[in-house]
Amino acid sequence: MSRPAIPDLAWWRGDAERWELLEFDGQHTEDGLPMDARWEDRQQVLEALVRDPRQEDGNFARFLLLQETRWHGHSWGFSHSIELAALRVAEERHVEDVWLLWEAVCRSFDTWCGLPHHLLLAAGVSITTEYVKDSAHPQQDNLLEHLGKMSQVTDEQVAQTLSQRHRYYGEILDELSGE
Repeated sequence: MSRPAIPDLAWWRGDAERWELLEFDGQHTEDGLPMDARWEDRQQVLEALVRDPRQEDGNFARFLLLQETRWHGHSWGFSHSIELAALRVAEERHVEDVWLLWEAVCRSFDTWCGLPHHLLLAAGVSITTEYVKDSAHPQQDNLLEHLGKMSQVTDEQVAQTLSQRHRYYGEILDELSGE
């Protein structure tokens, strides 16, 4: 059974006010299980963003990662949609995104285990470490400690992780769409 169609990326890219249609909408089923009424729409948009990445999608990707982080805080488990969002944010390579990525990684045990921690260093190992050192962010000490444990990671390894994860999802999405 196919999912209901959502507007194409051009529609979402055309007006940031439309993004609210993808906001996390935490609810519970009659059985008390957590759910998000908009997760499927968000997942379809994230899949499209991975297949057609554009530099101007940075703010949209950040918005979607925030929604996915909220969803993963409301529920348990790991949905690959949060990795799709984190991957798109990391691919922008903006050092200030380390805090949004750190929040996603730390959201739960499942996101800690499921998200590649190399994404935290997407802007560059030394650039990110210096940025965090110079920050007054409340999570500075925790992130610095974690980055210290990753001190042997190189920029090349980070780039390889980004490339491999993007290729992995691209292949899966191509397979699912019959391409």
